[in-house]
Amino acid sequence: MIVTTARKQVDRLKEEAMSYLTSLNGTFIDRDDRAIEDFYLEFGEQPLLIVAKDKLILHKQQGAEPFYYHPNGAFLRYKQWRNSGNDPFLAATELHPGDTFIDATLGMGADATMAQLAVGHNGKVVGLEANPYVAFVVGHGLANWRGGDDRFNDALRQINVTNTDNLSYLQNSESKSVDVVYFDPMFDVRLHSPGIAGLKQFASYQSLTATMVEEAKRVARKKVVLKNHTKSDLFATFGFSVEKRANASFQYGIINR
Repeated sequence: MIVTTARKQVDRLKEEAMSYLTSLNGTFIDRDDRAIEDFYLEFGEQPLLIVAKDKLILHKQQGAEPFYYHPNGAFLRYKQWRNSGNDPFLAATELHPGDTFIDATLGMGADATMAQLAVGHNGKVVGLEANPYVAFVVGHGLANWRGGDDRFNDALRQINVTNTDNLSYLQNSESKSVDVVYFDPMFDVRLHSPGIAGLKQFASYQSLTATMVEEAKRVARKKVVLKNHTKSDLFATFGFSVEKRANASFQYGIINR
């Protein structure tokens, strides 16, 4: 991976960029007057991280949409939930203050954010992300994004982002060690959507497997929850019960423990 800076405030940003090299196994290259295309011409197509004033911007290949963290609708969902008490994800997971929750498909972390808001300071949310660069960028974003109110910002800071594949993590977890395990393998359906298209070249496209579901059932004390599109056959294949939401493009399936 190459790490560089935005063109403005280079001195301050360079110090920050240098601090990331060990974690990313990266090489720092001065930005100088290089355009993004120049890096690919000089160094070939490899991941490129740009350290900007308020965010990290991740590029993978020339011409592809970059990836960076933003709340991806989580703040809007939070405000709606705060005002109405309703959120379909929270209704499905039935999380309570003090619960522990594994988001086995973290992505941009919107559901993990809602989970952390529900479980509060005494609860715990772990977000699993297989791609090390996505995990780093999302973890940095959760730790530093400041556009919300104090309650929302505090929830972002409490989420534990873990770079690992979800099956390995579950296999190494003790039985009945968390309350809820959650899967949202919907990247193939939603990656064309505005706001998350940058994930396309980094996302894990691993399908849900029987082994994953069995491990999740072993680890969860209360339930395993699956989010997928309304016509998905995964619910029936793996034994999830679905209370269908009318006119919804996706549903939540539940296996109670």
